[in-house]
Amino acid sequence: MKKSLLFFALCFTLCHLSMAQVVCIMCYDQNDSISTGVNNFILNGGFENSNCAPGYILDVFCPNSSYYSCDLDNWTCTGGGTSTYVCLFDTTPGTRSTVVEGNRAAYMGNYFCNPCSATVDDTSCFVTTDCELTGIPVGYPTHDPTYGGNLGVSIEQVVNGLLPGNTYVLEFWAGGENNANYFINPGMFGVDVGFGYNLLRCHQTPYPGGVGTRYIVEFNAVSTSDTIKFTSWGHVCSSCTELVLDDVRLYPLADLNPSVPPCAGATINALFNAPHHICPGTCTNFTNLSVNATSYQWTFAGATPSVSTDANPTNVCYNTPGNYAVTLIASNATASDTLTLNNYITVYPYPAPQGIAQSGDTLIANQGAVSYQWYHGGNLIPGATDYFYVATESGDYNVVATDANNCEVEAAIFDVVAGVSSTVYGLQFTVYPNPVGDKLEIRSWNLEAAASISIYNLLGEKVMAFKRQAKSQNQPAPINVSQLPSGSYLLEVSSDGKTGRTTFVKQ
Repeated sequence: MKKSLLFFALCFTLCHLSMAQVVCIMCYDQNDSISTGVNNFILNGGFENSNCAPGYILDVFCPNSSYYSCDLDNWTCTGGGTSTYVCLFDTTPGTRSTVVEGNRAAYMGNYFCNPCSATVDDTSCFVTTDCELTGIPVGYPTHDPTYGGNLGVSIEQVVNGLLPGNTYVLEFWAGGENNANYFINPGMFGVDVGFGYNLLRCHQTPYPGGVGTRYIVEFNAVSTSDTIKFTSWGHVCSSCTELVLDDVRLYPLADLNPSVPPCAGATINALFNAPHHICPGTCTNFTNLSVNATSYQWTFAGATPSVSTDANPTNVCYNTPGNYAVTLIASNATASDTLTLNNYITVYPYPAPQGIAQSGDTLIANQGAVSYQWYHGGNLIPGATDYFYVATESGDYNVVATDANNCEVEAAIFDVVAGVSSTVYGLQFTVYPNPVGDKLEIRSWNLEAAASISIYNLLGEKVMAFKRQAKSQNQPAPINVSQLPSGSYLLEVSSDGKTGRTTFVKQ
């Protein structure tokens, strides 16, 4: 089938369902790249980075070859034999191939092999189905051990960061060696994206102006890493060219040029993931795990924004507690799939409100939260994680309280003046000394009635409590705290309907 696409050239393209997780393979007779601006997982896909000098059998990058003298960055050469001559071609006039990306391309030179039988030049087994070559009998292609035998010679690269279940596109350009009028017929090579070989054809691409083949191999990732491998067994006939490889790229299906038709028979599956439980007033991101889709329509009930066409929406915000559904419609040019998950997002209830009361130097937050953190002037105060805090400096303070759902609520108090004695509803007193050893005195309190005195530890537990008889104003009231462990404490005095609080440190 021939059809014209928007790639500046007449393209040959047909989808062919292939092995295991390979969705389809497409091929286009052109040098131009198919997709631009992609998120490429392949490193050095243009073979520009190496310590090899380009030229025919000048520097060979396969360790098993007796000609081995250099390496391709990020690629590993395996197989081959002592006579293998894989090397780099460049754009120098008179070179043996067109180069479509940068200045260099990998030439998979490996002499002559037998693809169908022991008979030289026998290609009778070849069956071309769409973009692929099939019909090769078991045990073939075969070759002399000095060229890698049945294994041929390969270059491969491990890619990481894939999302299992997602569809990826391996795009590359395949050309062929030009040697005057010798290699005028197409050659053969193999590509393996982790599920076994797919055999493909390559055509002679004389310099300049030779037109090669752009291949697209779509496959579903089954793990976070994959090995991309290209293999040449050599010339499959005396007039057949060998592979010249360039511009290898691996990218998500969402980056594929939308002019490319979807794979025939590929099933769309809408799928996504996101945190299921969040706090009110917070935002979350969604990870798209859909297969074989190129466009997306999201609906987020109760959220802002409520819709999106992004592949992976970010900053979707939920302000009101409750349970909310999420819907994704994943589509390509021919089909779509809808996934609605009810009650997928749970927004926790609002945390209990917070406030700060001041008692002299002591700032006291509402109790009941799981944890607290105090700040002074917007800066975190190390170690200030109690529900109360003794202000050592004047200024603005705030506290962030966290509840059992790990949701936070904040309260602030401004213009705190440090160094003021405790005052709550007119009850005033100070404690001395602070820090204290054994005896703690309550001084300068404006009451004569009896008082209840309580001491609390940092957990809010009452560790001491007793009654104090009426005292005249300014009369010391010593308290024996020698049995208390070292640490910080809250002292509370209540008398005649009035309450005062302050903190002290036990040495």
